[in-house]
Amino acid sequence: MDLVGAQPLRLSSPKFKTIYLVRHAQGIHNVALEEKGGIDEINDAHFSPRLLDAPLSPKGIQQVSKQRKQILESELLNTIELVITSPLRRAMETAVGIFRGQKAVNQSDNFPPIVALELCRERMGLYPCDRRESISTRRICFPDIDFTMVESDEDALWREEERENLEEVSARGLRFLKWLWERPEKEIAVVSHGIFLQQTLLALHEKVSIPLQDSLLTRFANCELRSIRIDESDMEAVTVTTYNCIKNVDPPSTSLHTLE
Repeated sequence: MDLVGAQPLRLSSPKFKTIYLVRHAQGIHNVALEEKGGIDEINDAHFSPRLLDAPLSPKGIQQVSKQRKQILESELLNTIELVITSPLRRAMETAVGIFRGQKAVNQSDNFPPIVALELCRERMGLYPCDRRESISTRRICFPDIDFTMVESDEDALWREEERENLEEVSARGLRFLKWLWERPEKEIAVVSHGIFLQQTLLALHEKVSIPLQDSLLTRFANCELRSIRIDESDMEAVTVTTYNCIKNVDPPSTSLHTLE
């Protein structure tokens, strides 16, 4: 299958999963930070309350439309069995826009379920753009998303005084991959965030010693899609470190098979 933006990792064991990683499209916070000097230069824009749970920008909506078209043309929508999304608004808008926005020719209504999961959200703390609105509010806006895996209505994970460090993000990423591996689905799409996706892949490469192409370890562009394949030996080599914040984002034991 030829899919623009996808970079398959490798084939090895017959027991493998294909994971399609998508960074959310451009959000209004991306625009605000770029206008104020860049993402990495801390300034007042990072703390603006108007960026709370930032939505997509007009450019971001266009990026979603373009990526959706590419996925429909590749027929990838016919093979993905499950979509996992961060519960932050920009990720959910990206997930719904790509995987629910339009039917392909001869496509049935049997779309893959979209499930929100705290474990794959952006680096938590400090910045309002990384603090989510209540699930009761978002459930009204996103009826196509299953929120059963999110245990707290309000955002109980966001820290006002400190930001999750990169070591914690990496550990959370490996825990997330372990959770994905235990799922029965073989092809799963994940809509998440730049830092989380990059730290997860870096952890696979540096901590688990899984060889990854340099192009997979760079920062994701907005709405960029990359694919990796993980196999049984990869997951056997993963050692999960548990921090307090990670304990609080583990999904409940409820099986997705029982969800509608």
